Amino acid sequence: MKWEVKDEKNCRKVIEVEIEKERVDSVYNKIFESFKNNARIEGFRKGKAPESMIKTKFSKDIEEEVMKEIVPETYNEVMKELDLKIVTYPMLQEVKRDGDVVKYKIVVEVNPVFELKDYKKIKIEDRKLKEVTDADVNRELDRVRQYRGKLKDSDASEVKEGHYVTISMAGFVDGKAEPSMTSDSQFIRVGAGAMIKDLEDGLIGLKPGQDKDINVKFPDDYREKKFAGVRALFKVNLKSIKELELPEMTDQFAKEVSGRETAAELKNLIKENLVKQALDEVKNFKVDQVIGKLLEMHNFELPRGLVDEEINNIVSRYQNNLTQQGLNLKAVGMTVEDLRAKSVPQAEANLRMIYVLRKIAEAEKIEVLDPDVEVEIRKIAAETNDNPENMIKQAKARGNWDALKAKLLEDKVVEFLVAAAAK
Repeated sequence: MKWEVKDEKNCRKVIEVEIEKERVDSVYNKIFESFKNNARIEGFRKGKAPESMIKTKFSKDIEEEVMKEIVPETYNEVMKELDLKIVTYPMLQEVKRDGDVVKYKIVVEVNPVFELKDYKKIKIEDRKLKEVTDADVNRELDRVRQYRGKLKDSDASEVKEGHYVTISMAGFVDGKAEPSMTSDSQFIRVGAGAMIKDLEDGLIGLKPGQDKDINVKFPDDYREKKFAGVRALFKVNLKSIKELELPEMTDQFAKEVSGRETAAELKNLIKENLVKQALDEVKNFKVDQVIGKLLEMHNFELPRGLVDEEINNIVSRYQNNLTQQGLNLKAVGMTVEDLRAKSVPQAEANLRMIYVLRKIAEAEKIEVLDPDVEVEIRKIAAETNDNPENMIKQAKARGNWDALKAKLLEDKVVEFLVAAAAK
């Protein structure tokens, strides 16, 4: 048996295999003998039919059995000998008899081969840590109170920013009614930005029962492409104005929303969280710079199959996020094909970064051990009030252990790079 490996684009290798006549004949003869000994042909006792008749009657079946045996057998020998780092499932192509020999091709995708650039010379900008003030804490407290607030009818004579209003509205584009812009009872918090800004601004000053025509222009980057940059007319009628009655900031309230005993403890908790957010912002600012520079430095071909898998992951996550918001692709003016095409650059960037970080880990001898994974799981369990032992067992049983281990390794490499770039 002989084979030849040919390199193609996108980390593809095509292995052309040729099985010599002697081996093909050996397998053929073995299978022919089996047919000869077991074939039942009218007029002959089992195993006594002439060989010529066996060959004529069962030629196609014999050839199929030869291929079923010889191709997998030789395929395993070739792949074991080559010891390729395959990343997607191999494909067999052009399996055929060519005279006295059997030929076929094995198409595989392997990890990319590339050289690391001088990642130790990366330099990044720093960002000043944002100071958390009492005003920031009070602002966050107000958000917490709003979540627990109760709507009540307002005594206001006209709409102001921050009011909650119910309107009926009918939208028109080029003089034609647009059903998706029509509602008998649309609930809006004015100034929250949930609706088009022109529409929300147009409601300010409106009195209960009053009608108004509001001209709007949809943003050029509006999520529904067919309306992006479009001008429309909304005919609205104000049905009601409501205000949010906020609960008092008492110890009892603090206990209900956070489990803390006092309002002061709740404020301290909020301040701690805001400080952590500020630290994360600085960290992410540095991480984004490092990753951006690494991607600029490294541009290499990727296995097409892996790119497709990553695109599938991105599309799935995006659709799940839309579902949680009560939306779908059609609602945001997009098709699956649009989303897949849009996801290609991100999928390629994700994969390149994984390859680069893992190669840096090898070069710097950075590693993550099983105890490190267990520590991380216990940390997550503490934050989510879960049972750490159960989480560890589930991670191992469901195959999440290796994925978490790989993610921790990537994070560890990024931390190393950020520290080196900041020197």
